[in-house]
Parts: sequence; structure tokens; C-alpha cells
Amino acid sequence: MYSHRSEFLKALSKEPTARVPLYCTGYPVLEFIDNYIKRYKLKTNNTSLILNDKNYNIIEQMGFDAISLWDFRRGEGGYNLDNQRRVDGWGRIYKDEWYLWDGIFKNEKILLEWEYLKLPIKEKLMKLKEFLKREHKKLDYVVSLPGLFEKTWQSMGFYYFAKSLKKNIEFVETVVSFFSNYIKKLIKALQNTGTKTFLVADDYGYKNRTFIPKEMWNHLFFDHYKEIINIIHEKKNNIILHSDGYISDMIKTFIDLGFDAVQSLEPNAGVNIFALFKKYQNQICFIGNLDISFLAFGTIQQVKDYVNSLISKANKYNCSLVVSPTQQINSKCKPENINAMIETTKIFK
Repeated sequence: MYSHRSEFLKALSKEPTARVPLYCTGYPVLEFIDNYIKRYKLKTNNTSLILNDKNYNIIEQMGFDAISLWDFRRGEGGYNLDNQRRVDGWGRIYKDEWYLWDGIFKNEKILLEWEYLKLPIKEKLMKLKEFLKREHKKLDYVVSLPGLFEKTWQSMGFYYFAKSLKKNIEFVETVVSFFSNYIKKLIKALQNTGTKTFLVADDYGYKNRTFIPKEMWNHLFFDHYKEIINIIHEKKNNIILHSDGYISDMIKTFIDLGFDAVQSLEPNAGVNIFALFKKYQNQICFIGNLDISFLAFGTIQQVKDYVNSLISKANKYNCSLVVSPTQQINSKCKPENINAMIETTKIFK
């Protein structure tokens, strides 16, 4: 992996940057990639940065400074319930390709005997290690981790999780500990590959409110995340928290925990990033705030105006900022709007 101090890594450390960096929230869907390549005539013959059939040379050409790798959160595992339903390694129940908002973790016996959640196999981790050793002149790679909140409620099922919060919170705590122990093992395995920047994917919010009260979140997750963050910071690595939905009331908690950055900051869910700039200034790096629906249905000029406003306000309050879409770039996003986001960020004076 290249050793220079990139603008993205400076932003995560809340250091001054020569320009605002750009972050890609995972590899865009292939339909968008194809449209972007045709629209901007990108070169596809450079295959030096291919990992798991994804060509990261294209992401470099687009102009991003960093991107998430989402393929290393667990190994293969699970079983079939019947000819339509299956259970994955997290304990989630699916029908065909659709998650049913239900899970298999209903008691401690199931949890104690669970054998389907395994680390990525050695060969897969070696591929990541070899990839990260290559000379990457423009891109930083952020390796995604599973989130404690999401995996806990998904493995139990949302209804059973909500019921247990009132009637059996001790079991919820047991499930949280189970996933916390797994994540700590995963981090160490990924650090051995050369991973230096991590992202916890853990959605906490609906529109204009969080899933559970902040006090309950702190009771269940604060100490576990503190341990996880300490493991990462002990190696002088960075950790980002990703959450969709309304999370404005959680930012102080993320700062207290020691997260280096928070990503998404979804305006359509009620997150006012400009108010967060003013309130927290340079206590944490802010990543995101270009809503996917805005990038799909807005105009080029609207995107340019919003990016200029975003960077101007961040500069006013001395905030560390990385511009990015709120979620993965999908097929509805206009290539010209993504390009406008990138180019406007790069030329901002």
C-alpha cells in the first residue's frame, strides 16, 4: 500500500487538507458503471486494480480519493430452512433473495451452538493482502465491518428484538457480546492483511428519529464499540461510522467513543449537516451528505451549488469534510450529476 499521507487520511485525522477529498460508498452498481464509462469514455483496459471482479482503476479515473471494500465481513455459512427459505451466517432468514425481517436467534442455546458465522477464508484474506500491497497512487481503501446494532436486531428479527428490549434485555446483551467478539477477531484478521482504515456499517435511524432511544443504545453498545475502536486505534488505524437515517442526536456519542468520522449524514432523513458543522466543528470528520435521490433527480447546476455550499460552510466552521454520496451509487444516479459532484469538489477554491 502506498505510504504518502493522502488528503483523505488527513481529513480523517482532522488535519488541514489542500483540498476536500471524495469518498465512494462502495463499488457502484454495474449499470451505473457502464453508463459512466460510455458517457465519459473511461479506459477499461487497465486491470492492475481488480479485486473480486471489480475494477478499481475505473474508480480512480472517476476522481474519487477513497472507496469502501464490502466483501470481507464474513466467510460463507448458513443453511436452508426449506425449498424457499434460507438462513445466512448472521442468523437472518431469507425467502429467495429477500430478507424477511426475521432471524433465528431466539434463545441462548441457539447462540451457543451457532457454527455458521466464520471469518473470511485464508485465501480470500490473502487476495486482500496482495491487493493492498500494490502501488495505489490515488485511492485509499476502507474495509467494511458489520455493525453491532444491525446484526443484533437482524439475527433476532425486528419484532423479537423490540419485544426483548422490554422483557429480556439480558438476552439482547448476550447477542451483542456474541457479535462484538466476532468483530474483534475480524479486525485483527484484517489488520494482518494491511488494512488501516475501517468502516462500521450500522444504520441507526428512520426519517427524523432513531430506531431506539439514545440512552438504550448507550447501555447496549457503547462499551463494546469503545473496545472495538481501541483495538483499531492501538495500531494507529482509523475507523468511520456509517449510518443511514436520522443520527444528529448521536453525533456527540460518536465523538465520545472516538470514531474518526461519520458517514452518510442523510439530508432526506432530517440530518442538517450545516447545523452539525456549527455545533461540533472539527471534533469529528463529516463524510457524505449528497443524497442518492438528489444525485438521481437533481440538475447538474443544483449539484454544483450544493457542493459549493457544503464546502463553504465546512470551511467557515473549520470542519473536516469529505464529500460523498450518502449511500452506494445506484443505477438511477445520473453520471453527469456524479461527475458534477466530483469536479466541483476538486476545483473549489
